[in-house]
Amino acid sequence: MLTLNLIRHAKTQQISPTGKDYDRELLDKGVSQANVLGNYLQTHHISLGKIICSSAVRTQQTKSIICQHLTERCNSELSKELYDAFYNEMLHIIRSLGKNETVVTLVGHNEGISQLASYLSGESIHLRTSEMISLAIPFDSWDYLSQGTASIIFQYRPEVFLPLPVVS
Repeated sequence: MLTLNLIRHAKTQQISPTGKDYDRELLDKGVSQANVLGNYLQTHHISLGKIICSSAVRTQQTKSIICQHLTERCNSELSKELYDAFYNEMLHIIRSLGKNETVVTLVGHNEGISQLASYLSGESIHLRTSEMISLAIPFDSWDYLSQGTASIIFQYRPEVFLPLPVVS
């Protein structure tokens, strides 16, 4: 039995200082979301196993904040290919970088990460910012990942309400 965790990055700026989507950073709400998710994972003793993280700024920031909350050391690898990947490309990434792992976590982007969750579970899933879904895979090798073979273990999205700015 394998476990695949999928995490969509936390809430981000609409436009980065460089103007490139790849460089967008987390907003204060996103930082709060990632902190709440990290605390949830730690409190519920949820292992992330090997983390494969998109190399975009916002996904790296999300992963780093989450990892600050965990008692286990984060075993992570950056993947430029995960940025803007479709679900079929993500399957290839899992198969190649997840070998010999029983738990793999992807930290990525929509639409690909939601497509992957939908494809594997056979359900219509749309992950929102900082949302995580954990899937049970009934195989002993990632090579057998295929449509409709995963069962949802849990799905969690931190609800974060920041105070409204004071207008003078």
